[in-house]
Amino acid sequence: MKKKLALLLACSMMMGLTACGGKTEAPATTAAPAATEAAKEETEAASEAKAEEAAGGMDALIEAAKAEGELTVYGSCEEEYLAAACQNFEKLYGIKTKYQRLSTSEVYTKISEEAGKLEELIARCRKKTGMDVAVVTAYNDGSHTASEYADDFYDQNGLGTGRKASGVLFLIYMDRPGSYGGEGYVSTTGNMIRILTDQRIEQIQDDVAYSLKTRDYAGAAAEFLKDVEYYVDRGIQRGQYNYDTETGEISIYRSIRWYEGVFAFLVSAGVAGSVCMGVKRRYSMEPTGRERANSLLAYRADAKFAFGDAGDNLIRKFVTSAPIPRPTQNHSSGGSGRSSGRSSTHRSSSGRSHGGGGRRF
Repeated sequence: MKKKLALLLACSMMMGLTACGGKTEAPATTAAPAATEAAKEETEAASEAKAEEAAGGMDALIEAAKAEGELTVYGSCEEEYLAAACQNFEKLYGIKTKYQRLSTSEVYTKISEEAGKLEELIARCRKKTGMDVAVVTAYNDGSHTASEYADDFYDQNGLGTGRKASGVLFLIYMDRPGSYGGEGYVSTTGNMIRILTDQRIEQIQDDVAYSLKTRDYAGAAAEFLKDVEYYVDRGIQRGQYNYDTETGEISIYRSIRWYEGVFAFLVSAGVAGSVCMGVKRRYSMEPTGRERANSLLAYRADAKFAFGDAGDNLIRKFVTSAPIPRPTQNHSSGGSGRSSGRSSTHRSSSGRSHGGGGRRF
């Protein structure tokens, strides 16, 4: 999806409409007071600063759009207008542009198809992971952090699968309308907390950072979905544990590897086999060599028993003690320090446990 090209085209159309507005001559007025002139200069300076900032963002947008290659414009207006608009756009930005004239209904269908691609990616990710996956964009409401908004949205909209409501939500939390800054936040629940550790969430933030910075929000969502599928396919990593940031409680994930299971089966089978063989020999009708020797002694005429007294005396007693060192753990037991298998958790307003992490862009 060539989002940069579409965004650049929209900006060009807006500037063109502004330019077409023309000028209206102002009526003649008397000289303004000095205070009014000073205020006017301040306003012009502020406008210039905003224009410079917008120009810097526009330059970055143009470069990103060029990297996407060719642009195709769909329209229902006259073919001459489409051809002229594409030629001007190509001349202005140096991006190869072509057009396709469609009916109004066909244009709407084409737009729906483009928008449906992201929905298809989300549906595929849900099917492949077996857990719920959601992508949400919202403006900062001023009363909730990105973490609070993401967790509450997940809980209040009934997202999640299974008893643990397992799933993940990616929130693009814009600062305000018209702003290009915000925070990307990943919220995890249930089994997804075990899979997406703190380190893996940091890697996801690295992967979506460029798309968020260049305002390619659909591209960021697609990158997020790809990473989720990858980490679910890899499974829960060895040494994973949940750390509750509010209580300090640690929950270690314990699993048996396939080779450990095979070894345990072989050992148990060997022990069971030896026990069975011993019982069989003990209760078989054929006597052992010792049993035959004892049976012969019972028939000897001179057989007799001699009893005597014997006692045990305690000479001395020794007590030896040695410290046994504790096994070293591969993770921190407190709130400081992180390992590759750690998943930090907290409680949302509904009381459900969530993991996650965010980063500004």
